[in-house]
Amino acid sequence: MAYNKGKYPFEAASKIAHMEVIRDPALAEILQGLRSDTPATVPPGFLKTGTVDLSKPHEISTVVTVDGGMTTIPNPKRREKRVAFIQVGIMLLSLEDLDRIAEDIFMDPRRLNAYLKRIDRYPSIVPLSGVRRPGRTLRDSNREILNAILSPPWTGLYDVLEFLLWRGWLGPTSPMPDRSMDCVQCRRVFSLPKQRTFSCPHCGFDHYLSDYLGLTTETEDNGREQLASMVMATVELLALFLLPMKLCKARKLERLREILLIKDGPLMLRAEGYRIVDGVREFVEWLYARGHCLNLVGVEKTGDFAEFIQDFEKQLPEPGDYFLPSRKFVVEQVQGRSFDPGKYRNRVSFGSRLGVRLSPTHMVALQLPTSTLDEGGPLEPKPADMSALGNCIRALSRLTSTKPDNAILPLVLANSAVSLSDRPSAGILDDYLTQMAGATA
Repeated sequence: MAYNKGKYPFEAASKIAHMEVIRDPALAEILQGLRSDTPATVPPGFLKTGTVDLSKPHEISTVVTVDGGMTTIPNPKRREKRVAFIQVGIMLLSLEDLDRIAEDIFMDPRRLNAYLKRIDRYPSIVPLSGVRRPGRTLRDSNREILNAILSPPWTGLYDVLEFLLWRGWLGPTSPMPDRSMDCVQCRRVFSLPKQRTFSCPHCGFDHYLSDYLGLTTETEDNGREQLASMVMATVELLALFLLPMKLCKARKLERLREILLIKDGPLMLRAEGYRIVDGVREFVEWLYARGHCLNLVGVEKTGDFAEFIQDFEKQLPEPGDYFLPSRKFVVEQVQGRSFDPGKYRNRVSFGSRLGVRLSPTHMVALQLPTSTLDEGGPLEPKPADMSALGNCIRALSRLTSTKPDNAILPLVLANSAVSLSDRPSAGILDDYLTQMAGATA
């Protein structure tokens, strides 16, 4: 049907302008590239790094999974009033339990539910907009909530935060790192004391240790889902290191080699998360330097690298094959940005990426910590930098799930458990440590 310019002058002008844009050579090439269905060319440098023999034994007997979920809840009659409900869970299951679940696809739901209850949940509500405590600003409401979340009896994760900030693995007589922060009120800098509550020496404003994380600094102007996401990510990271901290304090770090720690998502904490990540890096480097095995993986289910690995899965044809890229490869070939090693900075990661085939149908993107973690890890990581590489891949190859594609069974279970409304268990990690002590008595 002919287009009536006279009847719809503005729409006609818009269409004409749109057609002129498409005729631009640069844009035409982009559109042609979008329509292309030819196979992608394998980027230079994408070669199989090595293969892990999956038939060899490993030492892992227990799997600890950390996962979180978040949803935004508006007031149905006052849409400007919104809160975020977040829940982080730590699930602990034996490898034998996971084998039974994987093998019995028709497992009695009551029996499966018993496994799903083996989780500690940390639920919370974070105000986003239009909701605050009486007489408080939105920022201060969130400051008080974050402090409460990390305090006992809610999560008790302040213990982990202090452990990472003050190098708790070195003992009470070791020198403390110099840490400072901006006052929430007057914005002047002062040294951070080793306390959970303290006052600004300049203006006397009362602070919580959680203020050091900088999560709520801009809440008045930016109180949106990003704040809740950062709170959830922070709780996830602290929960991830809860068991290693307990083992360190109990002087049982040799038992780490029996435990696989799985985090949903990459090994990083964005934005102001570097304030915790530097402590994580030091702790991991200290463990490796003393010969301790830390079986820790971050599983990237989405993102540029996860999609990239799926596009070139034929390059890793056999189970156990893996590709360990350089930072330059990830930045330039995966993310499409230019890489300058002299300007490269990374304060938020504590692991290097790799793609690995776990089974004929499972290709996954992982992150593993390396023995040195300055700027997140070596610019060109080698298998020798990851002492737990074989251990982790062998254990993960037994934990694959087909729902959804390329899924890892402990993460599927943890995600299901985090979404349940059942009340939290009474402390699975403490029970596990108690059983461990009894077994060695």
